[in-house]
Amino acid sequence: MRRHPALVPLSRQHHDGLALGVFIERGLRGEADPAVAERLRRQALDLWELVLRGHFEVEETILFPAVRDAIPGPQVVDELVREHAEIRTDFAALERTGNKHLPERLRTLRERLVRHIRTEERVLFESVQASVDEDELADLGRRISETLASVCVTMGSAAG
Repeated sequence: MRRHPALVPLSRQHHDGLALGVFIERGLRGEADPAVAERLRRQALDLWELVLRGHFEVEETILFPAVRDAIPGPQVVDELVREHAEIRTDFAALERTGNKHLPERLRTLRERLVRHIRTEERVLFESVQASVDEDELADLGRRISETLASVCVTMGSAAG
């Protein structure tokens, strides 16, 4: 299904998260090179600081409260919030972990992040688009875009 314009900014950031997942998967194939793992750690932490931390904030303060009671199966929102906490923990562990456990930490992060993004795209966003009326979606989209602009640095922001 085509993504509603209100949700496109979040979907674009999801794409960045999925790309990170691909980089981790490809970079850690076979015997993990410590230099590659360290580069992946830096990329992951940069994405966290520049995009995903603010992305989670926008979802938790704007999107989730606005749609929780409007969608069938609102428990998906509760699950996504729980997953946010786990992913935050994964990023914090990346900051502290030594090289010995780095590939394992990166793989755990990749698995959790990719699964989470797919749930948001395939379950939550589809449900929101089917359940929330156009005027509410338009208002939600304005609030999401305005807040993302203030809390995230996105690759597409320079392009407009």
